[in-house]
Amino acid sequence: MATARWCAEWADGLITVNAPVAHLREMIDAYRDAGGRGPLHLQVHVSWAPEQAQAEALAYDQWRSNVFAPPVCWDLETVEHFDVVSADVPAQRVAEVVNVSADLGRHVGWLQEYVELGFDQIALHHVGQEQRGFIDAFGAEVLPKLRPGG
Repeated sequence: MATARWCAEWADGLITVNAPVAHLREMIDAYRDAGGRGPLHLQVHVSWAPEQAQAEALAYDQWRSNVFAPPVCWDLETVEHFDVVSADVPAQRVAEVVNVSADLGRHVGWLQEYVELGFDQIALHHVGQEQRGFIDAFGAEVLPKLRPGG
């Protein structure tokens, strides 16, 4: 929260990544309470596939090495180092940093919560390598259901 307060003094806005809603709310409040008036931007990591097991496997395969906070993530020098430290990461830990679900309605719910927090722009990052199915599904079934301001 200290960084959000600090950047409110000089930054044109706030950019962050998905986190628990309570944490995001505290961050936004700290930014706004310190005078931050710029737009709020959020990057959301998602893993979607038609089957839940597939969505979970995609997230685990592609994102398990991205669950480490600084300084660990800053100090790993090679891909092999990331592979070693992430070898025993539990799937639940990945689900803490990636919204993982085959249920498109669940994705609508997550994204609507972020909209209701006041984010002006939300960038979706599908962690899987195959993007076409994600783009088609979210374009048809998720994005049209989001409503500004709740």
